[in-house]
Amino acid sequence: MVTKIEAGSQDSQPLQRPCKKCNNQEATLTSRTEPVCKDCFTQYIYLKCVRHIGLLGKETQGPYGSQPTRRYLLGLSLGTSSTILLHILNSYVEAALSKGRKSPLDLDIIVVDTSVSEQDEALQATLDAYRQRYPRLTFEVLPLTSVLGISSIDWTALPSLKQDQSPAQQLADLFERLPSTTSRADILRLFIRHILIHTALSRSCQAVLLGHSTTALAELTLAETAKGRGFSLPWQINDGVLPIEDFSPDPDNAPADKKRTIRVHHPLRELFRQELVTYTTLTEPPLTDIIPAEDVVNKASPVVSHRDLSIEEVVLRYFADVEVNYPSIVANVVKTTAKLDRLDAEERCGVCGMTLDELGDERWKGEIGDSGGGEEGAGSLCYGCERSVRG
Repeated sequence: MVTKIEAGSQDSQPLQRPCKKCNNQEATLTSRTEPVCKDCFTQYIYLKCVRHIGLLGKETQGPYGSQPTRRYLLGLSLGTSSTILLHILNSYVEAALSKGRKSPLDLDIIVVDTSVSEQDEALQATLDAYRQRYPRLTFEVLPLTSVLGISSIDWTALPSLKQDQSPAQQLADLFERLPSTTSRADILRLFIRHILIHTALSRSCQAVLLGHSTTALAELTLAETAKGRGFSLPWQINDGVLPIEDFSPDPDNAPADKKRTIRVHHPLRELFRQELVTYTTLTEPPLTDIIPAEDVVNKASPVVSHRDLSIEEVVLRYFADVEVNYPSIVANVVKTTAKLDRLDAEERCGVCGMTLDELGDERWKGEIGDSGGGEEGAGSLCYGCERSVRG
């Protein structure tokens, strides 16, 4: 991983520990077992991200003379990874503009406010710092309640909404009726994903950009497998085109041969979380000045009981240790998932939107002794979403 080492003498003496990449500066960091200087390390992070943006640019390139500027939606969680993705994309665009070129891409930056009770003042203060740091960019906040009515969700498969309540009250009540902490964390993540994808489609964006690192993708792989949603991993973890189902009561304007699709990409997928954390301290000024404090659970501090932790939080704690001591294991989890084929199917889950694996779901239920006593609407859900919704 990345560790800091003592810098050598600043006079004209020979370098005590030369950078392995440029051989011109004293190495102050150890990155993936190699001693490197600050400049080479930050350039390494930047180029890893820009390479994926370049590949995406080729995939979204239209005919000659049509839409030379790509339009992407960036989902900003205000965490380390998505903030670095924002920072690098801003630098990438500014570098092109400084050379007199047209902007290679336009960004719709979306922050989903997950508070359903009242306006989050801390969120607004944080966004003010981001706007001051990136005055050229526009940051838009969408409330979690904007998920209500999105047609890519089969709302009949979820606990019924109380029509005499406000949208915020409806969501609060829905989450209250979910069976566990894991269920609430799972449905919240899926709702945020639906909001980002729906917004991208409504604005004719060519791709949704997410800031997942190698570590985050490995965590998602294990968490989704543990929840019984392993069949969907190629669609959730790998970059590419994602078909979007329409569960609206009257989807006549969406012919079967012209279903909506959107590209979902993770430009930081080749970088470990600790590498990104180190990067935040090396920018000028440091990104740590604007990134809000991490939640306590994300620090992987020891706990007495895991009773109130979601599966995602348990997996996060596990990889916090594995990434430091065995980073190759983290990378291999993601690389192995990348080799899995995306098997399409006519039916899709009404909550996560992924293809249904009916045989696999039945096999999973049999192995854990689930008789699958059919509740109404359960047939439109994958096993993972059925457990999240109904327990």
